[in-house]
Amino acid sequence: MQTIHIQQTHTISKKSFQKKGSKNLLSGNFKEAFRMFESAFWLDTNDLDSRIGLYLSDMGMDFGQEAIGIYEFYQSILACEQRSKKYRVQKMILSLIEAFDNKTHSLSKAVQNSKNATMESYDAINYADIKTMLKTQDFKEVYSGLPINTKLVFGQKSDFYEFLSLLVKNDYLDALLNYIDALPKYDMDIIPLLEAANNKLTAKNNKNKKHQKEQK
Repeated sequence: MQTIHIQQTHTISKKSFQKKGSKNLLSGNFKEAFRMFESAFWLDTNDLDSRIGLYLSDMGMDFGQEAIGIYEFYQSILACEQRSKKYRVQKMILSLIEAFDNKTHSLSKAVQNSKNATMESYDAINYADIKTMLKTQDFKEVYSGLPINTKLVFGQKSDFYEFLSLLVKNDYLDALLNYIDALPKYDMDIIPLLEAANNKLTAKNNKNKKHQKEQK
């Protein structure tokens, strides 16, 4: 019984530290947030929630707005995604944090490599062709009409980010996350997309909560 009691106490303490850390991080009190998440982390070093909060609190001391933006995006995804996908989301957020910390990551080479490899595939479509179609059709019509296994080829980095922006604008947030998750590297141009996606997710969450209240 003693052992069970100690484990339960640690679980409650960890959640308490995480809750306080989250509140401080979102309010911009990064030093206190760091202290709270650090306490939670040492109670369970395998908990990725604590690790993410710890890293973002540290980032926030120099890049406050970006740290809060990533954390809000992380919380919004968790609120919408199934619990079974939590680990995938956490690994993606940790990769974003790592990329931000390095500050030198670029997608240019990755885009070129993707172009060279994908052009050899029969099911590849150049994004330039999609842009041509968008002159007479809306994005949802074009995107939904693509075959399931179609690979998109981007000639330059700006085209890739334009495509991701269109995914956000047209509420293809799951597709956005899949594309971001598949990237070999991240850079800072991802951040505005995450902020836009976060706004969409927040609005969706608020709408769902309102609907649930109306049904009660």
